[in-house]
Amino acid sequence: MHEDNNNSPLNIREESIDDIIISILNKIWKGRNLIKNTIIIFFIIGCAKALLSPIVYESQTTFIPQTSDQNSSNNKGYAQLASLAGINLNAESISSLDNYISPLLYYKITESDEFSLDILNEELTFIDGSKSTVKEYILSMSNNILAKIIGFIKKYTIGLFSQDLKNETHDGNFPSEYNFINDDDYNIIKAFQKKFTIELNKKEGYVKVLAYDRDAFISTQLVKLVTKNLQSRIISLRTNKIKEQLEYTEVLYKQKRDEFEKLQMTLAEFKDSNKSISTSVFLSKLQMLQSEFDLQKSILTSLASEFNNNKIKLNKDTPIFSVIDEVSVPNVRSEPRRKIIVITYLIAGIFLSILYLLTKETFIELIRKIKKV
Repeated sequence: MHEDNNNSPLNIREESIDDIIISILNKIWKGRNLIKNTIIIFFIIGCAKALLSPIVYESQTTFIPQTSDQNSSNNKGYAQLASLAGINLNAESISSLDNYISPLLYYKITESDEFSLDILNEELTFIDGSKSTVKEYILSMSNNILAKIIGFIKKYTIGLFSQDLKNETHDGNFPSEYNFINDDDYNIIKAFQKKFTIELNKKEGYVKVLAYDRDAFISTQLVKLVTKNLQSRIISLRTNKIKEQLEYTEVLYKQKRDEFEKLQMTLAEFKDSNKSISTSVFLSKLQMLQSEFDLQKSILTSLASEFNNNKIKLNKDTPIFSVIDEVSVPNVRSEPRRKIIVITYLIAGIFLSILYLLTKETFIELIRKIKKV
């Protein structure tokens, strides 16, 4: 009975697992010198990577976009009254202006080439007091030996395949309505877009703008420029329609005011020239002029109200950005994280050396089988 228990499938399985573990440990022990040498090599590579990696400073700011509560303040009676004179105040379109620009779309704004092009012309100030545009600064950073070597390789490898297509599409005069960006500006834009990111916290509802650069002071200025440009574009998109509506109602108001003043003068002159006349024809014409005067007065009042309402609405709909974390010059670099780099390379060295020891025999056997075939 005791022998049967020793030969049970469970015991056999446990013994086989133990044999596998022992075999693995034996391979690792026999190859300990290889593992040690690999770890040393990877440690040296990790240290070199950590020391040679460029220093990067990260600056950031956090703000919350806010707008006033949206209330439908359109007076439908005014709109109906104005329609009698052939004026469409389009009350529904005014209420549709309450559409809120979701912060989820902010990163789409920053991804556009036009957004980056506007910032490239902004001015940066260095610690020594000298100044330069963002475009000039990015160009100066790319004018190093490594960048030139990489650019040369790209030009005569990948660039050769697209050169013919560029010549076909970029030659000639482009219509002014098309926003053509040449290759140099395109490369600068892509380099600049790597220098900042936009993060949105959906739960808390705040937006974070981050910028990265080897110069801590420059990274702070980039955050300010990106934030300012982003907020300006949000305000423009948010208020563009109401501004058009405001201009439309202003033109109508001035036009109707001129017409009303002429009608008012006509009515006054008619009364003055017919003071002693009280015939039915006079009373009928006076009544017609008075009715027209009252109608135009009501229309003018409605337009004046709409014009003032739109001015109030423009102020109310202009987004307000509450900054909860002001940008400041960072004192500590964000990259490279040298300890993490070295530890990562050490772990990679251990893993790869052990993997090599465990798969070496299988790999050699596989090659032999392939050669025999």
